[in-house]
Amino acid sequence: MEPLVVAEHLYKTYRDGTRAVVDVSFRAGRGVTVLMGPNGSGKTTTLSMIAGALKPSRGRVLICGYDLWGDGWYRARECIGYAPQKMPFVERLTVLENLVWIGLMRGLSLGEARRRARRLLEEVGLPDVGGKLVGRLSGGMRRRLTIAASLVGDPRVMILDEPTSGLDPGARESLWRIIRGFSGERAVVVSTHIPGEAEEYADKVLVFHRGRLVAEGPPGELIARYAPESLVEVEGVIPPAMGSVGWRIVEATGDRLVVASRSPDSDLPRLIEWIVSSGGRVRVARVRRPGLREVYFALTGEALEEGG
Repeated sequence: MEPLVVAEHLYKTYRDGTRAVVDVSFRAGRGVTVLMGPNGSGKTTTLSMIAGALKPSRGRVLICGYDLWGDGWYRARECIGYAPQKMPFVERLTVLENLVWIGLMRGLSLGEARRRARRLLEEVGLPDVGGKLVGRLSGGMRRRLTIAASLVGDPRVMILDEPTSGLDPGARESLWRIIRGFSGERAVVVSTHIPGEAEEYADKVLVFHRGRLVAEGPPGELIARYAPESLVEVEGVIPPAMGSVGWRIVEATGDRLVVASRSPDSDLPRLIEWIVSSGGRVRVARVRRPGLREVYFALTGEALEEGG
């Protein structure tokens, strides 16, 4: 299947010499592709270039097969629904009026713009706020409205820049369910600095670091390829002489034992059995599995925090 987004050797260098993006290439098809990295890693600049909002210094972008910065610019832009971090809504207009205005700007008739706006408000969970002024919306409602606005033109490619930034965990989860719901027939390209989001909701992750794309792939493959081993932790009464058991010990005291494991689901019961048979006692046992946060550290030597 032909990818809906193709980025080829993108560079962005500003007039002061700052290199924001360096030789970034990737492809995105149907499903959710997540650009993951901290603020300043080049995610927003890259999204702006593939959305048609910022011209690359070098490189090419194809959207639905059309050259976004060449002769196919008009057809390419028809395929895109773009939601920057701060969507420029008119605060003094209602929610419905804002969506209708966007529809008119996309070439819809007034009647079709109204019908589409009402349907989208239903789909993003805002069926009863059409008459409310945008300036009075909560943060979570505004984020949902931003997604609705990006869909007014019925795009084949959705581009969303940090759509859950600043929301509490419950609101983030709810918004991600909405985003996933629109990804079946579309390429949804999203940025986040929260590794847990990318790990749970992405079909494909692009890891950004200091303007470069340093790794890409499905979350599970990235974790298997780059993350350290899982840790099996046991607390209780730990017998001595663990060295003869064969595990790689990370920490060992009289009441706590941590071992590295590539097969934690089988190693945990084996470890408990050894402790009990050796005269020890287990109070708490758990497995700490690596995720994309550990992948990022392994690739870059820098931490990518979950907060956000």
